[in-house]
Parts: sequence; structure tokens; C-alpha cells
Amino acid sequence: MKVKLFIFSIVLLECIFFSVVFAPVNAVVQSDSKEADFKVPDSNEQSIQAAKASKRLLMDIKRVANNRLIAVGERGHILISDNQGDSWKQVQVSTEALLTKLFFIDQKVGWAVGHQQTILKTIDAGSSWRLQNYSHNLDQPALFDIWFKNKNTGFAVGAYGLYLKTSNGGQQWEPVYQEKLEDEEIGFPHFYSITYNSKNNQLFMAGELGFLASSVDEGNSWAKMPSPYDGSFFNITSLPGDQILVMGLRGHLFKSNDQGNNWSEISTGTLSVLQELLLLDDEKYLIVGGDGTQLIGSPDNDKINLVQRPDRSHLASAIQLKNSQILLVGINGVLSAALNQSKNKKLQGTQ
Repeated sequence: MKVKLFIFSIVLLECIFFSVVFAPVNAVVQSDSKEADFKVPDSNEQSIQAAKASKRLLMDIKRVANNRLIAVGERGHILISDNQGDSWKQVQVSTEALLTKLFFIDQKVGWAVGHQQTILKTIDAGSSWRLQNYSHNLDQPALFDIWFKNKNTGFAVGAYGLYLKTSNGGQQWEPVYQEKLEDEEIGFPHFYSITYNSKNNQLFMAGELGFLASSVDEGNSWAKMPSPYDGSFFNITSLPGDQILVMGLRGHLFKSNDQGNNWSEISTGTLSVLQELLLLDDEKYLIVGGDGTQLIGSPDNDKINLVQRPDRSHLASAIQLKNSQILLVGINGVLSAALNQSKNKKLQGTQ
């Protein structure tokens, strides 16, 4: 039986010990009347407050209203920065679960997902969060990604084929059994990533053991796609136009120009795991991953510029700042990289 592979080792998380805590940043009670009537899941947990939370494990980072940055990670940490990442403030939320992914439907309304089927929602650009879904059972599958069609209809995906749907903005989440995605031998794979192609109104999903699938009815039903690789994919991204990129274990990166019917491999020059893709302002892309790996590529060709951070810090996500700096998040929290404007787009890692 193949070992079930998660994005980061749970053993690593259990080894992290916080010796210094500080007074929490209290989350403001949300006043949106549309959100006030549903019953919040029963959780007595509070996110662990840590003086150096910005240097701990973080899994995702996004930009929202007024250029605010939001990062999420271990122990229920949600961090906000209103000064381009120079300083960070922790927001207290009702979970200690590892948070894995962020999604925003606009500049203020968004969701965070994570372990123990945790789903949190914000309507004020991350200043406060309401717990929408949660399980006390530590054995419950984790959620790894989330996507919303609009403010009402959305899907969250995760381990062992976990697929949750909401039609009311997350007030209720219901599991959906996607029979066509089950494998006769192994059952359901982990669903790691979901992406939307607006040009073709099509959803794509990637996961464990080479799993790829597509939906042409906005996530209500899915069909498996041919896969170029039998190892795990951790990210699938739809680029502007028809091109789709999928990436994962051992530096594997593939592209498709025909909605996933055919794939060709792009040589990356690395065997490190590839975790996340960021579209840059100049229409190039940055891929980050294990061992400090940073790849710069372009949809126009298959040339990849590989840069590896000297600290070999595992990277999970990235965001580009207006001053051409890149903020990276991962095993060592928030890091920065200078993206110069030379022809080759070299990245220089900094602390």
C-alpha cells in the first residue's frame, strides 16, 4: 500500500513548541445580518497565540482590500499585514487546526480551510473570521483547497476524496459523493487542488497518485482525465487562455493546451516537490516548492529559470508586491525574495 502523502508531515507539526505567547488580537464580532442567523459549529478551541507566528509554518498568502496581506498556517494562525509584510498581526479565531488554503471571491469576502474539515469565513478582508465547519475528531480528513463560483456556491476538497458543497455562502456544508472519481483498487485519492478556467467555464482538480479530473457543470459532476504521471500532484492552475499547468512530486511539471486531453512535460531541473504557482505582473509565473525551489517560467515557451534559496527552506505559497518584491511563506514563515527586472528574471533570496 502506498504511503498517503500530505503536504507537510504531521510529525513536524507535533514537534513545534511555543514557549512565548502574547495577548491575542480579538476578532470583531461580525454584524452582517445575512450571516447572523446560522448556528456556528461548537468549538471551544482558540488559535494558539504566538509572538513569532510570522516565523512559524505558513501554508498560503493572499492580497485583499487596501493591499492587505493575509497568511494562514499552523495552530489556526491567521496573520494580517497592512504594510506590505513589514509587520504582522495575528487574528484570533475559533480553531487550532492547521489552515492550508485561502480563497477570496472579492476584496473582502473569503474563506480559509484546513485540517479537521475546518472552514472559516471573513466578510471584512480578514479582520474577523467566523467558524463555518469543524470536526472535533482528529481523524477526520483534512481540507486542502476551496473555490467559490459566487458568494453563495462553493466547494471545498480534501483527503480521501472529501468533497463539500455549499449553496448559501457556507452557512451549511454538505458532503457530495463523486462516484465517478473513485478508484476500484485504492478508493478515493486525496484531492489537493482545484482551479477554474473562465474562458471555457471549466473546473479542474488534481490530487494523489496522478489524479486529474474536470467538470463542465461548475462542480456538480466530475470526470477523470488522462494523466501523464502516476505520482501526486499538489497544484493545478489555469493560466489566461487555454493553458493548464499541473505540478507535484520530484519536480514534475506538465502543461496542456487542450483542456487536459493531452499533456507535455516541462523540464524543471529539480527533483524537489512543486507546491504552488503565482502569476506575476509581467504574465510570467513563479512556482515554489521544497528545498527552497523557485521556478520562473512563461506560458509562451517551456524555458524554466531555476533558483534555489541558500537556506533550502520549504516554500508553500507566494505573493508579488508592488515594488517587485516577492513574499514567500512556508516552513519558516514569511520570507522575501527580490525579483529584479533583468531579462532572465533572477530571484535573490533574503530573510
